Amino acid sequence: MFGKIKRFIKSNDWLFQGLKQGLLYFRYLKSIGRKSKYGSLPQFEVGDNIIVYAKGRHCWFGYYDKSPLNEGSSYALYLSVAKDAKDGDKAEVCLYNMQTKEQRVIGETRTWNWQQGAMEQWIGKETVSYNSFDEVKKVYQTVRLNVNTGVKTSTQRAAYFYNRDFTKYLSLNFFRLDKFAKGYGYPYSVDSMDIERDGIWEVNVKDNEPRLILSLHEVMAYEAKDYMQCQHYINHVAYCPDERYIIFIHRWQVKGGEFVSRLMKYDLQEKKLTALLDNGHVSHYCWKSDKELMIFATNERDEKGYMVVNIETGKNYRLDGLPTEDGHPTYSDDKKWVVTDTYPNNHRDQYLFLYRVEDKKLFRVDKLHSPFKYFNENRCDLHPRWSMDNRYLLADNTAQGMRTLKIYDIRHA
Repeated sequence: MFGKIKRFIKSNDWLFQGLKQGLLYFRYLKSIGRKSKYGSLPQFEVGDNIIVYAKGRHCWFGYYDKSPLNEGSSYALYLSVAKDAKDGDKAEVCLYNMQTKEQRVIGETRTWNWQQGAMEQWIGKETVSYNSFDEVKKVYQTVRLNVNTGVKTSTQRAAYFYNRDFTKYLSLNFFRLDKFAKGYGYPYSVDSMDIERDGIWEVNVKDNEPRLILSLHEVMAYEAKDYMQCQHYINHVAYCPDERYIIFIHRWQVKGGEFVSRLMKYDLQEKKLTALLDNGHVSHYCWKSDKELMIFATNERDEKGYMVVNIETGKNYRLDGLPTEDGHPTYSDDKKWVVTDTYPNNHRDQYLFLYRVEDKKLFRVDKLHSPFKYFNENRCDLHPRWSMDNRYLLADNTAQGMRTLKIYDIRHA
């Protein structure tokens, strides 16, 4: 009986969303007066903070696996949209000068979302890359722009993840993501939804030749369960450091609205798929070494938390001292520190942390409030990132009521 009620609620979006928002207020009221479990953590001392903002506009970067700051930390890259912007409206691609504090617009795009921006990123000290929509050809493309000379080039398909020397990149069906993972895709129907012609593409930048290297059908058929009629998609695809493998998350929605996911590896040489974690739940990951990644997931013993997975052996172990809730982790270059965060708690506070690997000690960097209106696909995850020299931490947030990019000077680390 309970299952039928649950399925009915989830099948009526207006009812489901209304109940979810009501639950936020209920939990907030219950949390009044309660102390945070992170209140006793030692505070990590930072230098002067910078907040990148524009009146009446949202300013944010997007995902946590790229740095908004270029080499040398002279410019911060970010997106800006009007306060009431909707899917498909134009976003400005902007630069913030770290010395002069000046902001300027360098481009525009209609392919953006709240979670991953337009995949804007630095691919050189003076060159940025971002996704765009060619309104004449009606296709997604990747734009590369020299911010000093203005020289611009483009290639077919929207980039998801570049290799180390930026000579090729992986691409996904962003319209499928928009349908099944709201907040991660783009609203234009460009790619086929046929699972044999959908999947993961690789694009050679020099030749401008996309090729489908792995179909969604192949992923679904690998150790298939009773789920072929569910809504499937691929997300969070990345090259492994040695570029022999790619890693990605295969996710599907089962009856009743719950999502199930597994961590997959694809050998580009042997054309072979492997499931590294297949216990129903995997989330955000980052690289600990060339052969190990850290991920928040559930292991085979039904334990949930941050763990390290060896991508060659598949063996994993849990990490001690980190938060016991999902976040967005990244190691510093020297592997001595991890930055991560939390989603809003019942009191609508998000935390930014630094974790010292040597002694497994967790520090609180900041507590940032998120107003009630930022939830579901409209939420603003902190998505913390390191600068390339590890001097700065950068986090999207809504503590000012609008999306802003906050930059922390952590040179003391």
